[in-house]
Amino acid sequence: MIEEAPGAERRGARAFALATLVAWGLTVGGAPLLVGPPGGDDAYYHAMYAQQHARCWKQGVAFPRWYPDLNGGLGGPEPRARPVLPLALHAAVAAALDDAVATISLATLVIPVAAGLAMRAAARRRGAGNWEATVAGAAWAAAPYLLISLHERTALQECWALAVLPWAVEALLPPRPFGGREVARGGLGFAVLLATQLLVAYTAMAAVAAAHAASWDRRPRAAFGAGLLGAGFAAFSWLPNLVSLRRLQGEAFAQGWFDWRGRFLFAPDASDAELARHMLLAFVGVCAAGLVVAVSRRHDTRAVAAVGLVLALLATPLARPLYQVVPGFAMLQFPWRWLGVATGLVVLAAALRVPAPRGVLALALALAPVAGADLFSARLASGPPLRPSDAPAATWTSATRFGVPPVLPSFPAALPRGVDLRRALGAASAARHALPRPGDTGPRRWEWRVSRSSEGPFVLPLLADDGWRTEVDGGEVAWRAADGLVEVPVPAGTHTIVARQVWLVEDWTAAAVSALVVAGALAWRRRLRAKGDW
Repeated sequence: MIEEAPGAERRGARAFALATLVAWGLTVGGAPLLVGPPGGDDAYYHAMYAQQHARCWKQGVAFPRWYPDLNGGLGGPEPRARPVLPLALHAAVAAALDDAVATISLATLVIPVAAGLAMRAAARRRGAGNWEATVAGAAWAAAPYLLISLHERTALQECWALAVLPWAVEALLPPRPFGGREVARGGLGFAVLLATQLLVAYTAMAAVAAAHAASWDRRPRAAFGAGLLGAGFAAFSWLPNLVSLRRLQGEAFAQGWFDWRGRFLFAPDASDAELARHMLLAFVGVCAAGLVVAVSRRHDTRAVAAVGLVLALLATPLARPLYQVVPGFAMLQFPWRWLGVATGLVVLAAALRVPAPRGVLALALALAPVAGADLFSARLASGPPLRPSDAPAATWTSATRFGVPPVLPSFPAALPRGVDLRRALGAASAARHALPRPGDTGPRRWEWRVSRSSEGPFVLPLLADDGWRTEVDGGEVAWRAADGLVEVPVPAGTHTIVARQVWLVEDWTAAAVSALVVAGALAWRRRLRAKGDW
């Protein structure tokens, strides 16, 4: 009998670990789907984004700024307020399946798998053994905050970002990064976070900065350089995202339902008491696990676990003064968002050569709150699929599955500044009656052939947004907002009115910055390789 070579044994153990993680991730991601498709708070928005983005692609618009079927056909400038990677991923799947509801179901199935594999890869790079890294990956795939956000909230952008978080930040945590290769890898990881969700990227960079401040073996300049590199790579996504907040009603992101003052843990939250209770349980679990890991003898492990504990405390009223003075904190809306990155750091620290009993105890404590969560009740009612190939009327009817009017309202903060949606919807009816049936109805262009006996304005049933270019008989004319709609001056006679959505200055600037940084990074890589430093 020929004995198996040690290399083959390692490959077999690795294959078994990967297969186990995939099976585990599919189980925790797919079990609630046996009851029904996702129906959490954000399920409607993600399904509509996927359906509308895929529809734009099908009609030849690769980078849409406008979703034509939102707001009762008035459209909505949704895409530029959102990072592009989840939009593109969901749109590609929705276009392939021709079903946006199935797309978000598939996302909830795959995200825990991606999370487990990313954590395992990060732990292995940090020196964890195959067994420790695999257990850490399984723990992260089933982490309470991740599963609550996935199955109760259906916050898919945040969950995608959390899934790749360990892979994205591993090269940035002390004692790394060192050398050009790790700086580049850290920059790429941060770019992926920025292009997936800005809030997770913000909290992750805060965690990296705190870890370098707490570590003895810190490389803050290298980490800062990697962060700048990542910001340049992903400028095409995050720069228009941030600038669009000034064009849209972005202040709504931190008001009313989203006001951080009423969302701290240990504070009364009458708006969603059950979710607040689940987040409190997740907080207790991550703190207990972090305390177990923080007594490790390895100072880098202690530093990572300690930062996780500090981030968890930012979800409590103790952090109120920071929210009042630190830029960006208010935009987190829900202080318990810190629990996502905090849990990721604690799970990663538990895999870093912590003695096995202590590491297993820490992971068990971190996972225990899942038992108190309700992952099965937020399910979507049965109904017709939401297809990118549907006509607008069918889209509006299918969207009623989500318990919203067929008018399909935008998220208020994503409406153009100064637009009152109710007034615009009321004015749109008169505008449609005053115009003939349009020749083109978007998403690339809208066109009407009109006749009138005297000069005067025509109101177009489109929301007034800065991205419009309006033309009369091929010549550009200035437009103005009228009751939240686009109003165009038209001379007497028969004329063709065209409205186009165009890229704005921030779109072109962001694309140029990303292109220049990518070109510079490639030239830098060639120089380092020539010197033997890569």
